[in-house]
Amino acid sequence: MEPSSIEVFWQSAWTVFAFVFFVGVVFWAWSGKRKSSFDEAARMALDDDKDPTDEQRRGA
Repeated sequence: MEPSSIEVFWQSAWTVFAFVFFVGVVFWAWSGKRKSSFDEAARMALDDDKDPTDEQRRGA
């Protein structure tokens, strides 16, 4: 069974939309405006400088 022309159109349109969306996300993630927030998020676990209290050390 051969697909109809409308099915081929929608498959092609969906492929083009998905590709453009992917390229947009890549540009958004690599833009200079996002660098500071991504750097901050990357260091979040390392910057946890709170010292545990005595109760936390004992496992209470």
